[in-house]
Amino acid sequence: MNGLPNYARPPVIEVAVGVQFAPLTEFSVGHVGLYWATIRETFSRVEEQAPIAYFVEPPHGAWEPPPRFQLMDKPELPRAWFLDASGNRLIQVQRDRFLHNWRKVNPSDEYPRFPAVREDFLRYWEGFNAFLEENHLRPQPDQCELTYVNHLKKDEGWSTITDLGKVFTTFVWQTRFGFLPGPESARWSLRFLLPDKQGRLHIDVVPVRVPPQNDVAIRFSLTARGRPQGEFNTDSMNDWFTMAREWIVRGFVDLVDKNTDALWEKKG
Repeated sequence: MNGLPNYARPPVIEVAVGVQFAPLTEFSVGHVGLYWATIRETFSRVEEQAPIAYFVEPPHGAWEPPPRFQLMDKPELPRAWFLDASGNRLIQVQRDRFLHNWRKVNPSDEYPRFPAVREDFLRYWEGFNAFLEENHLRPQPDQCELTYVNHLKKDEGWSTITDLGKVFTTFVWQTRFGFLPGPESARWSLRFLLPDKQGRLHIDVVPVRVPPQNDVAIRFSLTARGRPQGEFNTDSMNDWFTMAREWIVRGFVDLVDKNTDALWEKKG
């Protein structure tokens, strides 16, 4: 773990590693089918999802990104999901994005840890690049993205919203006069600048319902987005993901209370 904090039972339910590139206007539904043929032996199922909006992190010091307008003479192409038989591994492809996800589908599923997820991403990203080159398409990457999603289930460290101070160092429920009762729900977001102008760390805490039992939980997601230093290539991407993963892991530990150490079996 290279000195990073580690948990034997982390609450992570999904990790996504991805890269964004300038929209490939010539990329069509036909290309989606042809690409699926190259990975279908492993990713045997396909689904369609709404595309993720193209977004570039604004420069450091700029609170909001400048508006982006893109005129296209073609209809919007759905985002393709390619899933393996277990549903644990997923590749996502759209005109301006390529992502690889690991997801926890069953309670017994064990997180394979970040090095394995990153290795899979880089391998399939190289394969996708080779496919595009064969079809005379050349992506121009402009941003990397790494996301960890955690589910903190009710009665695992907290029971009501006012208990969240037992889980998060940043949440303390306190009113001036005591007129307001405990809140029914709460959500908050935090943004942090990554070092050397390499992007931002986005942290969001949102109440959710988790299928299949519709259980109450808190979704605690940490997303790093930004551009590697220097030339955009495999080595610089690898360095950026290493930095982003460290910020996500250390940021996670910084924001959760020491009461969670025993709950998730913190090792170091």
